[in-house]
Amino acid sequence: MPLRRRSPRRCSPHGRRPDERTAPTPDTRPSALRNDPRDGDPRDGDPHAGDPRAAGPREPAAEAAEPAKPRRGGMFSALAIRNYRYFFLGQVVSNSGTWIQRVAQDWLVLSLTGSAFAVGITTAMQFLPMLLFGLYGGVLSDRFSKRKLLIATQGAMGVLAAVLAVLTLTGVVEVWHIYLLAFLLGMVTVVDNPTRQTFVSEMVGKKDLGNAVSLNAANFQTARLIGPAIAGGLMAAFGTGWAFAINAASFAA
Repeated sequence: MPLRRRSPRRCSPHGRRPDERTAPTPDTRPSALRNDPRDGDPRDGDPHAGDPRAAGPREPAAEAAEPAKPRRGGMFSALAIRNYRYFFLGQVVSNSGTWIQRVAQDWLVLSLTGSAFAVGITTAMQFLPMLLFGLYGGVLSDRFSKRKLLIATQGAMGVLAAVLAVLTLTGVVEVWHIYLLAFLLGMVTVVDNPTRQTFVSEMVGKKDLGNAVSLNAANFQTARLIGPAIAGGLMAAFGTGWAFAINAASFAA
């Protein structure tokens, strides 16, 4: 029986038989590219699948939400409110006049008595009411119209300064006059201070309250510098009586 020849198996150009399965080539790309969901599977038949250069430009990540822009206005935003602007300018004049009287009053007591202890009593008489009755001043400012209270307190301070000016200019002033007027001025201040502070908060609102408080502090410190300087010039040129008169006129602002 003749033997059949077995035909040789054909090999692929790479030296492997057609029926042999090719082992998958390990992916040597970086993990960022290997895990990219946009990359295709090389077995899907796409010649460009798995090629990061064929995937096209990547979409930028969603931008973070922009932070809220700060409110415009800056360090003088409260002055944009017309009523507060007028109030602020009036307080510059009034506070300067108050410091003029403070310096002239102490100098007058020292001139009349020659005693530093008397000057201390004058200061104590002016600030003792705030220590004793300060809480009651806050109650009054809550129960009555703040605008009317401020008109009354500023008017009373102007009258007290005018009385002291007349007594000094006429030459009849005595130490007990100054003590009494200083105590009355302190009583008026008990109501004036809390009323003025709460009036500012109502005038500007919560949005500009912090800025208004800062401006009020700057206002007070500026008057504290200007007032004594003006008082020294007035007393040297015209005497203490005219310094009190200037203070009385400053409350008209």
